[in-house]
Amino acid sequence: MVRYHRNYAFSPVSPRRWPWYLTLLTLAISAFIAVPCASGFVKIDFEQRYLVHPTQQIWDFNLVRPDTTYHAFYHTLPDVTPYVSSADTIWHATSPDLAHWTIVGPALTVGPQAYDEEAMWAPDVFWDEDNQRWVMAYTGVDMDIVQRPCLAFSDDLYTWTKAEHNPVFEPNTEIYAWSPDVAWSDFRDPFIYNTYGVWNMLSTAALRDPEPPYRIGVIHHAQSTDLIEWRERDVFFVNDGDVPEHVMESCQYLVRGEWHHLLFGEYDVPGISHVCAADMDDWTIAERTIIDWGIAPEINEFDEGVDIFSRLAPIMYPGADDFVYIVRFDTLSFDEAQCAPQLVRPHPLLKDWDTYYGFATFYNPTFGDNPAVRGEDSCGLVGYGWYGSREAYQGPLSGVTTPPGTQQGDGALGTLTSRDFIITGNRMKMLVGGGNYPETCYIAMMDAEADTIIFSETGNDHETMTWRTWALDNYVGREVYLVIEDAETGPFGHINVDEIEEYWTDEVSVNPASPAMILTDHGARPNPFNPVTEIQFSLARACEYQVQIHDLRGRVIWESAPASGDLGRQSVTWHGVGSSGEPLPTGTYVYGIRVDGVTVSSGKLSLVK
Repeated sequence: MVRYHRNYAFSPVSPRRWPWYLTLLTLAISAFIAVPCASGFVKIDFEQRYLVHPTQQIWDFNLVRPDTTYHAFYHTLPDVTPYVSSADTIWHATSPDLAHWTIVGPALTVGPQAYDEEAMWAPDVFWDEDNQRWVMAYTGVDMDIVQRPCLAFSDDLYTWTKAEHNPVFEPNTEIYAWSPDVAWSDFRDPFIYNTYGVWNMLSTAALRDPEPPYRIGVIHHAQSTDLIEWRERDVFFVNDGDVPEHVMESCQYLVRGEWHHLLFGEYDVPGISHVCAADMDDWTIAERTIIDWGIAPEINEFDEGVDIFSRLAPIMYPGADDFVYIVRFDTLSFDEAQCAPQLVRPHPLLKDWDTYYGFATFYNPTFGDNPAVRGEDSCGLVGYGWYGSREAYQGPLSGVTTPPGTQQGDGALGTLTSRDFIITGNRMKMLVGGGNYPETCYIAMMDAEADTIIFSETGNDHETMTWRTWALDNYVGREVYLVIEDAETGPFGHINVDEIEEYWTDEVSVNPASPAMILTDHGARPNPFNPVTEIQFSLARACEYQVQIHDLRGRVIWESAPASGDLGRQSVTWHGVGSSGEPLPTGTYVYGIRVDGVTVSSGKLSLVK
């Protein structure tokens, strides 16, 4: 098996380096690198940076990180009949890494006051230093879908109390197309920031216009010194585009270097709009860029120089009438010499795998139960991410434009190789499914020094993954790496893998693959050889055995016939030929000794001519 030894921080997609990409790649991965298990055990579960709320779709949201834990606040709509008045709860979820989320529960619910008795939208959470408390701004929606900004307070992000002075502000009804008596009056999505001790609130709104179209979309601006009394300021930004009546939703304002950036979603315009200028008066939609698809953008700089870019990612399932939404997290790179930020989207396999190549890896990790989406059996994944070498759906806004349920088929090939690690647990478990091709479609643990297979698993000719366990008792302290290989194009020629996890247990090992229980010694004589060598080993009990010869890519190039052996010394002769009897060239090969269908040990052979 060919390996690419690494002495740089992150491996590129292929064995060749891409220097122009590594700077952005390093930035993104350093922002999102998974938190190691406290035990130091290996855990690879293929989860990506998404926030999903089961049976619900997520709409407007907000992200804070007071320490090492991310907190998300968001409102949801049902997957079925997702009308905006159904948003009766603002939810709270936490995560250590933006990929593994725990839904804490409701943070706020509607009513009983009239100003938010119908719905609650668009939470925006921030820290109030003067009063040493967390503040949540949100849109209160009454029975007529009239929208008003409201506040709630918390000491710990878990327990919230609505402000007694809600709603905190109503716009001037003579200037703005808003009225407490007119259904669906736009005044929503509050975004609050502090400048020199003054609180600024930006909101989605519309100006009255005496001429058609009778309203102009704007971003409203109000200021306060105490978060209680607010006063209107000049309009922050006016829609000067071709359809000026479109409102601008979920705005985000930030300054990077000399540039003032404004992000928003223009109603009925796909994608996230971005305008930028050294002088805010020079902002114009005529010069906007679309950073990415999706809606409701948010940018947070929790670590210096790393801007986490969140937005609602749309999914259109087969046969559905409309999109559903989840949250996706990436990073943006701001170049002080350039106005437009660059979206940084590293391949998600780089988080856990040192190298990946082949079309089978390009669309992975797979998002969701992709086989079930297209009407097949469930893959049996845990969470929302897994590896399926024939799949072609990495998830929404992944940069890969295939829809849910898409597959490449069994002709897609590819290999994943993990970073080297030291075994510290005495067990490793994983979910494995797919085709039953032990030599061409498998997950294997490899000895890092000898590049030989220690354990391997293949599928059972079924899409649904099942649990497998390796007993590592005799390998603790060994340096190893993992390989997921798909070199098979035959029927069901793919492999599914999820939830690779190393752990420690006090149970007695009964794994028949443990060499100490089966082989007392093994070796090859002569070695180096030309052209014949004898692989010798001793069995600790009667069993069926077989010897296989692999090339350095892990492919089986010759194997002996299965044989039954009793306790004691055994030997298999190899004449340095392939499976068709052809002489093989000078080189290094690997023998594997299989007992009762499982490879239990291996070693190197040198053929010298």
